Amino acid sequence: MKYGLFLLDDAAVGTGERRHVRRPSKAAETSAPWRQYARRSLGTPFPASTPVTTKALDDQGERYRELAQKARLRLAALSADRSQTARATACQAYARPIQRELEETRVFLSKLCIDKPKASKNSTDADKSIADTLTTVERMRCKFKEEQEQKQQAKEAAAKQAEQAKQAKQPPEPAQAPIAPTPATLTPKPAQTASALTPSTLTPAPSTSAPAAQASATATKYRDMYTKLMAELAPKIRGDPAKRSYCFKQRGLVTRGVGQLKDSWEFISRTADNIKAILRDAGTKGDDVLEWMLNLVAKAIVKQAEREVAVAHHAAYPLASTAVLVMQTHPRLADMLMVRLVKKCPFAVPEYVAKRSGQSTDEYLKRAGYKRNDDDELESEGIYSERMAGMLALFAAIVQTPDIGGQPNPFPVHHGWTWLARMLNQKPRAISPMLVQTFLSVAGSTMLTAYARQMDKLLGVLGSAWLAAVPTSSPLAVAGKSNLTTFIEEYQQTGSLRRCKSG
Repeated sequence: MKYGLFLLDDAAVGTGERRHVRRPSKAAETSAPWRQYARRSLGTPFPASTPVTTKALDDQGERYRELAQKARLRLAALSADRSQTARATACQAYARPIQRELEETRVFLSKLCIDKPKASKNSTDADKSIADTLTTVERMRCKFKEEQEQKQQAKEAAAKQAEQAKQAKQPPEPAQAPIAPTPATLTPKPAQTASALTPSTLTPAPSTSAPAAQASATATKYRDMYTKLMAELAPKIRGDPAKRSYCFKQRGLVTRGVGQLKDSWEFISRTADNIKAILRDAGTKGDDVLEWMLNLVAKAIVKQAEREVAVAHHAAYPLASTAVLVMQTHPRLADMLMVRLVKKCPFAVPEYVAKRSGQSTDEYLKRAGYKRNDDDELESEGIYSERMAGMLALFAAIVQTPDIGGQPNPFPVHHGWTWLARMLNQKPRAISPMLVQTFLSVAGSTMLTAYARQMDKLLGVLGSAWLAAVPTSSPLAVAGKSNLTTFIEEYQQTGSLRRCKSG
């Protein structure tokens, strides 16, 4: 039905027809239940309604409340049981590895020749027994350590005596005739550059000293320079807070620039200009600051060669060009570079370091350029040879760098000839073929252009007599000899020396 003036009676429901029906009386409207929900005028109050309450309904509500309370109690008990179970499981999981470790410790102690602590209810006796056991264990450990040290000392003493006996019985080696022209006879005249050299300017002359002695003297010279640098200049810089802080800050700039160097002339020239600006500013702080900064620049360049060039020899070229540009303004950098090279790589002279009488093994290995890792373990022969080749590649790249900007290279190509001649006039070692090939792959083309016929003769001696004398007692020597033989055979077939690849 519809509330309003028109109502639908039962006869009109199916047809949808409207019929006028008389409204119910006012009393009927008031008493009808639907009247409570009919439309009202604004402000008309709702008719009062009386809640229906009976005793049956009250009893039913009370029963529902009791059931709900019982349900809450059961859930609370169940939740408490679960929480207790979870805590117990967690405690067992935490205690299980501790129990296992305790059991392993008991098994270990049972294997030692130590009287087990006697079970005692008195805690003082138990603590004393445990303390006695720990004291016995510590005593055994100290005794074991002393025995090991004594064995090591006895072993070193026996090895030293055997070496001294071997040296006493061994006759002195006869003087070896040089198998290649000595460096002193083939050094270009100071007034000439590498590009102007001709075979007529390289006429051999009698040598006055053995190449090994010359190499040793050169190495000693640079080592003495390093010792003087650390003994005299380093305390001055470190003792002055202002100078120390300044040098530390500038060293960071140099290291960052050298580490970000790329094989691009823009990068090379910008890095060299930045380093020269740093050195120019250091000169205003005093000669000692300039000298120390030259040492730090050389150290950064050599360290970069030791890390990056060791795995990619072509990376030596931009590094060498940067060094030459700086040396044109600061020639003293050449000596600093050699000081740092000889300190880490004596083959830059080249010198084969020999163990001196009374010199410890650690001192000898340090002098030869070996390093130890964080676990105090000596590096392998392969890693050592790679580092040496990387620093030698820097030396070779510097000597082969041509004149830049109309200014000569302060460390020109004749230093490379000196190195190669000294190397070939000494008895080769296991590392020698790898070093020679590294040098020739970096600087060989420039030296072949500068020395032509003399270089061709020297390579002939290298491929015959010198390679035949290379020892084959180690895998490094065998691999190096094979690679260098292939390298020389390619030169004999093509007439050119293969340069190290850039990728």
